[in-house]
Amino acid sequence: MKPSKMRLFLAAAACAVSLQASAQATPNANYTDMWWLPAENGWGISFIQHPSNQSFAVLYHYDPLTPEPATADGADFKPIWIVMPGGTWTSPTRFTGDVFVTTGVPFFQSGSNTVVDKVGTFTFTFTDLNNGTFAYNIQGSGVPGSPSFGLPAANGVKSITRQNF
Repeated sequence: MKPSKMRLFLAAAACAVSLQASAQATPNANYTDMWWLPAENGWGISFIQHPSNQSFAVLYHYDPLTPEPATADGADFKPIWIVMPGGTWTSPTRFTGDVFVTTGVPFFQSGSNTVVDKVGTFTFTFTDLNNGTFAYNIQGSGVPGSPSFGLPAANGVKSITRQNF
């Protein structure tokens, strides 16, 4: 094969591969909603999928190592959010990305002293429009004063379902 035809062939092959990879990474549905495991109260996930198919997720639960004074409803652990500000659709039903714990000033105060700690990864695998799994791998920091200091290591897979309102 002549060099010019070889280059044309390789360019066409590269284009075909990139188009196929792009198509495989397009989600097959919009999974924006609140997700949880109904049998386990006290935690949940907010999953937001933008028209660009970029997604953002927040896991909200209670920090198991930071007790606060007990309230009237018996809650005595500090709420904690672990955020996934982006990631990659690795298939039409699977989204994965790095996760972080942050600290900063309340929204109503001026100034910026935000500190961000990467603490692991999340992977969402949706089996249909209302069900899926949530895989997590979290490792807190051992550095006193960091946002994730003392956060225990945790990993596993949980079933999730859309929260009905």
